[in-house]
Amino acid sequence: MTSSDYSGIRTYGALDLDRDRITVRLRRTDDGIVTRRPRPRGMFATPRIAERTFTAREEPQSARRSQARVRWEIMGRSLLPIDAAPPQRRFRPVQHFSNVLLVSMHLAAALVFVVPFSWKMLALCAGGYALRMWAITAGYHRYFAHRSYKTSRPFQLVLAALGATTMQNGPIWWASVHRRHHKHADTPDDPHTAVFRGFWYAHLGWNFDLARAPQDERSNVRDLMRFPELRFVDRHDWLFVLAYALGCLVIGGLPGIVWGFVVSTLAAFHATLLINSLGHLWGSRRYPTRDRSRNNALLALITFGEGWHNNHHHFMSSARQGFFWWELDVTYYVLRALAWLGVVFDVREPPAAALRGDPA
Repeated sequence: MTSSDYSGIRTYGALDLDRDRITVRLRRTDDGIVTRRPRPRGMFATPRIAERTFTAREEPQSARRSQARVRWEIMGRSLLPIDAAPPQRRFRPVQHFSNVLLVSMHLAAALVFVVPFSWKMLALCAGGYALRMWAITAGYHRYFAHRSYKTSRPFQLVLAALGATTMQNGPIWWASVHRRHHKHADTPDDPHTAVFRGFWYAHLGWNFDLARAPQDERSNVRDLMRFPELRFVDRHDWLFVLAYALGCLVIGGLPGIVWGFVVSTLAAFHATLLINSLGHLWGSRRYPTRDRSRNNALLALITFGEGWHNNHHHFMSSARQGFFWWELDVTYYVLRALAWLGVVFDVREPPAAALRGDPA
């Protein structure tokens, strides 16, 4: 239970969270009144701001009473006054351009009904999705964010360049945000919490949220910052997006752009974001992690193994996220093949204690 002082009133707040509802308790110290406010919440519901009016008694020598309206927002496992919100961030010009490009890409997807369809273009789309989805899962996520295996500098650069073509920013930025997610999973400091901000915020809205406090995107990725080639990719990720788009244009003209670049990129983009959103709302929980991560076989299928999200949050340094043979993990299978070829090495596995769920 935490406490906050606001306008001379000391109020205690606590938060109970289960799968079906959120219950808020507010306790006043002067009269001991306890207010309960249960609120149903569905998978796609966005938590609303709860407002309460409290009457505070002044000092005994004063016969007057004062009114103080205190607004609270459900954030993490405590109740924080909205007026204490962090300073707003500002988008840089390149971020404004990225936001406009993202919206334009979604509008351009409608061109699939205009350009001629061919199996060649569908194959280009599927191949581009598979290659770049694997670059995100094996490269951006399991390598750059978690260092769950080792590889050479040249192949490290290949992973960074391929991942940059997905319009998910550079590898250093991606790893920084993801490491913050794990450090503060499903708390107020989580960059994209679905549990308290709702499905749509965790899926896409956090990218456009100006109220989200600006954070140092380099302090937790010093291990990556020492590579100048990674800094170049991170700073100029748009060059790799453009190069991939031009490659699709050369291969298939306008249909190549639409199917090979637009549709393929959007599919990989939203598949990745589904782990942020549905991966914390829908599925089963094998391990009692401190967050609300879940295992979901369907998400694992479309993301090459990332859907075993509860497994991952339980033992995040493992390159294998499908802990058992029946849990499909294509990313891990490819990493094992590359290890056999000598391209990667020291591929980490979950120990027996982690599989059993023994406390660390």
